[in-house]
Amino acid sequence: MPARAARVAVPPAPRARQRRGVRTEAAILDATLRLLATRGLQGTSLDLVADEVGVSKSSILWHFGSKEELLLRVAERVIDEAARGPVQDILALPTLAERAAATWRFFSDTVRERPELRRLILWLIFESAEARPELRARLQQLYRAMRDLWAEGLRVVVGDPGRRERLAIISMAALDGIFLQWLLDPDAVDLEALHRELRELTERALRGGRDTGGRHG
Repeated sequence: MPARAARVAVPPAPRARQRRGVRTEAAILDATLRLLATRGLQGTSLDLVADEVGVSKSSILWHFGSKEELLLRVAERVIDEAARGPVQDILALPTLAERAAATWRFFSDTVRERPELRRLILWLIFESAEARPELRARLQQLYRAMRDLWAEGLRVVVGDPGRRERLAIISMAALDGIFLQWLLDPDAVDLEALHRELRELTERALRGGRDTGGRHG
């Protein structure tokens, strides 16, 4: 009988490798979020992430380069998912009152129930303040994207783009401050009572804007 031909290993096609790489990156991002929730920022090491996913630490570094980049990618992914999911649901609501109520529910649920995001946001803010221009630039991009989404939600009642942008900045600044105060002393910060006060202030501001035709001196 003729000798059986030896099998030649065929390397995976480029597209197959690319799909596998995308799946691995997604698994690493998912594992990082889970570990941030249970172990916190300092307790989430690349070794633990690697064990959780079932890959080597060098594989994580090949995909992301560093723990800092991994955390940034996690933050970008979370914001992107929110922008494509809950935010679109909010923007589809017909009135500003409904959008505002849905936005507050999303914010308060995130503050209360997503410890991994609380930790990630604080890390981004304080690290970017420590003379880290590359990190600051990435955080600025994230905040611009969030302000743009907020301003889009105001389009139904605020015609002037400049005023929409200013109101978006004020609104996000208020939520940032509430977030920090709740984090420091959650028992002293009644989120539902604050929601009522903010809703009343917003309604007064919008009524005033309509009465003056949106003009400010």
